Amino acid sequence: MKSAKVIFGALAGVAVGIQIGLLIAPEKGKDTRKKLSQKGEEYLKDVNGQLDHLIKGFSDKFDKLNKEITAVAEETRSKSNEWLSQAKEKAK
Repeated sequence: MKSAKVIFGALAGVAVGIQIGLLIAPEKGKDTRKKLSQKGEEYLKDVNGQLDHLIKGFSDKFDKLNKEITAVAEETRSKSNEWLSQAKEKAK
């Protein structure tokens, strides 16, 4: 949720910056559009980098959780087998 707010804030900042830039631009329209295009690409790369970082974080946490669940399952299976063996011995 916090990451979504950061991304939304960044995009809103980009939009406001573009509007202000267009209003006070002292250069020709062609030059201004070229600069805006370059800035847009920079911001897009930045947002993509942040999203990649966010996705990697989720992926790492998922992998860690998956390993922990697997370890608990193996431990439970081992104890179950041990309890069954003890129950069989007692039943003899």
